[in-house]
Amino acid sequence: MSQLILRTDNLIITDPALKHEIEDVLASGFRLLRFPDFLERHFAASYRKLALKNMLSNALYLLGLYVLLGIVAFVQFAELDKGWFAAAYVITGVGLVSINVCARLPALDHAFHWYTGAAAMIALTAIMVSSTTIHDPLGQAGIHAINIYVVIIIYAMSKMRFYNTVIWCHLAGLATLIISKVTSLHYTQFEFQAFFVFANIIGMGIAYIIEHRERAMFLQGLLLDIDKAEKDLLNQYLERLSREDSLTGLANRRYFDERLKMEWHRCLREKKPLSVILLDIDYFKQYNDHYGHMAGDHCLVQVARALKKEASRPAELVGRYGGEEFILLYPNIDATQIKNTLMRIQQRIVDLEIPHESSQVKKVLTASLGAATVFPVKSLDPEKLVSAADQMLYKSKENGRNGWSSTQISHCEPEQQTLIQLN
Repeated sequence: MSQLILRTDNLIITDPALKHEIEDVLASGFRLLRFPDFLERHFAASYRKLALKNMLSNALYLLGLYVLLGIVAFVQFAELDKGWFAAAYVITGVGLVSINVCARLPALDHAFHWYTGAAAMIALTAIMVSSTTIHDPLGQAGIHAINIYVVIIIYAMSKMRFYNTVIWCHLAGLATLIISKVTSLHYTQFEFQAFFVFANIIGMGIAYIIEHRERAMFLQGLLLDIDKAEKDLLNQYLERLSREDSLTGLANRRYFDERLKMEWHRCLREKKPLSVILLDIDYFKQYNDHYGHMAGDHCLVQVARALKKEASRPAELVGRYGGEEFILLYPNIDATQIKNTLMRIQQRIVDLEIPHESSQVKKVLTASLGAATVFPVKSLDPEKLVSAADQMLYKSKENGRNGWSSTQISHCEPEQQTLIQLN
């Protein structure tokens, strides 16, 4: 089967053998969240697009949660000392707005996971630092709970990549410790490990689970796409087999009959002429007997290639009608024009200069041709056109072969439809 080309969002993955490699990767479990390079690039782009879509679709939901947390902090705990929490709350809101603004700028799409991570780091650092400015145990516990919620919400909603999450989590922790040290804020190791480390372990776990699931779904989606593409290719191949002659690649008789009916109805609507040419290779049985059937097949292929050049315009068609007979369909060509076509085809066959020592006409391959033209009418059947061309072919053979005869079917009166006017 020809090479499979699977396209997804302007990315190209080729070769049906890829299916087995994907199955191997899927079976491996990819616990380190890393694909082979040829897959990793496509996954990164696909996952980034999914994360962007997820962030934009959940923008209102994030806004609602942000407002709800503010209500809890500033209304329910209105009488408690909140320290720097108001500033941290504003910084977190600015971070969320910044993420959503950047997510709506296509030029920044490639940096989505980085600016999301940076905004999350700043928000987490601000919340954790603000917790050291609150001396009331209840208020401090509330701030730490909010910190955990923020980590879960941001990491889950933004679909941050796991390794990005690890980087920004550690940077947030480092920034928190540095700011606390510089500003002489009180931060015990117990508080840091119990809340910040715990919150970020949860965040990293969420990021890992989400990315692992998305990677599995990505591979399964590729397998489904490849299966579909292979099925489509197989269907196309079977459809082509049902319409093409296996030796010459020309239309077979079944497909020619379909096209004849289609062009008949079109010419009927447009009141245009329709012509058919039947061609028979002269003394082809003797050719096979003299040169062998392998040479005979090669001869048919050469003739088929020559005839394709004579039926190359839209709606024109050349087919193998059976054995050494070929048939050509010419919409919008009248009886006068078809004569020039007949002479050109006859000369093209001779110009192939295929030796034919057993011929009683020439020592090269020749052909006899018969043509018929009609202006289709409802009272006529398309087979009448082919039958008339066959009679003209028979006439050409009777006249010594290596020649042509043509006719135009009369269609003026119903009783004259069976008449053939010879030219």
